[in-house]
Amino acid sequence: MEHRILAVVYTVLSLITTGVSSLQCYQCLINPPPGHYYNTTKRLCVHFDHSDKFIVDCPYSTMCMKQEFHLDIQNGVRINGILRDCAPQKHEYQDYKNGRWSPKMEILEPYEEGCLNVDDKGERSTPTRYCYCRSNLCNASPTTSHEGYTDIMGVIVVFNLMKYINSLR
Repeated sequence: MEHRILAVVYTVLSLITTGVSSLQCYQCLINPPPGHYYNTTKRLCVHFDHSDKFIVDCPYSTMCMKQEFHLDIQNGVRINGILRDCAPQKHEYQDYKNGRWSPKMEILEPYEEGCLNVDDKGERSTPTRYCYCRSNLCNASPTTSHEGYTDIMGVIVVFNLMKYINSLR
């Protein structure tokens, strides 16, 4: 519970200090989603260059995400890919109250900052690594070898925040 409170406090403080209404993350797609009418080919990961055209607002996320994966195809050829986006945290559901259904939405906090490898539980699947971070454009690094910087900054911010909260008591 304290972890969630800290996440909310950290998000509110970052909004106050930056003046931005929502988190900004880099977004790039492996391929354009079918059936969409807007032009997403401008944000293909193969063209990712840290430019403004890859920056999106994340009003329903408190974290950015980076997904790294490797595809082994025939004849020993390996394709490496990195997808960047807002962390999927929006939860929409219907609430039944006083004999009526009404739509509800909440932002969940299911992730911890840092990187993790997906355990395929013995299935033959594509090795995938997910990285989550809480600051604007923090999903920019080309590989996960530099993710520790985000973790260290997060620890410093939380430590200083806890020190400030304790001084108010």
